[in-house]
Amino acid sequence: MIYVCGPNKYMGARLVIWFLLCLFMGGCGGPTHYIRPKAHIGHIKRMGVLPLENFTTDKYAGEKIRRMIITELLVRGVDAIEPGEVNRVLRELKIGSLSSINIEDMQRIGEALEVEAIMMGSVENFGISRGISFSYPEVSIHLMLIESSSGSILWSVNHSVGGAGFWTRHFGAEVITLSEAAKRAVREAISTLF
Repeated sequence: MIYVCGPNKYMGARLVIWFLLCLFMGGCGGPTHYIRPKAHIGHIKRMGVLPLENFTTDKYAGEKIRRMIITELLVRGVDAIEPGEVNRVLRELKIGSLSSINIEDMQRIGEALEVEAIMMGSVENFGISRGISFSYPEVSIHLMLIESSSGSILWSVNHSVGGAGFWTRHFGAEVITLSEAAKRAVREAISTLF
C-alpha cells in the first residue's frame, strides 16, 4: 500500500471523482481544434463574422449561433463588426455562396470591413433529439478564422455539446436546455482561440 502525504494526499480521490463525473455526465471530450503554428492571434483586434452555413432543420440556427459568437468575441475584447454591416458588404461585393468563397473574396471582404480576420463556419446540429422516453439537446458547430490579408486559415474548431448522457439515458433527466448547450458550445470553441 502506498501512502501519500502533503498537498497531494487526496489526488487519487480527485482523479476517481473526475473520472466518474466524466463518465456520468456524458464524457469529457472537448473541442477538436487547430491553430496555425506561429500564428499571431493576439494582434487581431477587429473581426467580421460571416453568416454561418446551416445544415439543420432550424432555419434560424446559423444566425442564432452567429450572434452568440459575436457576443463571445465582444466579451473577450475583440471588436466584432455588426452583422448587418457584414451582410451589406457581402451584397455589395456580390458574394452569393459562402461555401465557394476564395482567397481574393476574403481579401476584398477584409478590406471593405477593415478587419484583420474573418470568422466563418457552419452549424451541423441544433435541436432537441428524442429517445424512447427522454429528450436531450444537441449542438454541433464548426468555425474557422481566416486572416483577411492572406486568406490563410489561422484556426479551426469542431465542437459538439449535448447528447444523451448518463443521467438522460438512465433517468430521463434533461440536464441543460438547447440555448444553454449552444452558448456552451460557442464559449468552449472560442476558448480554444483566446
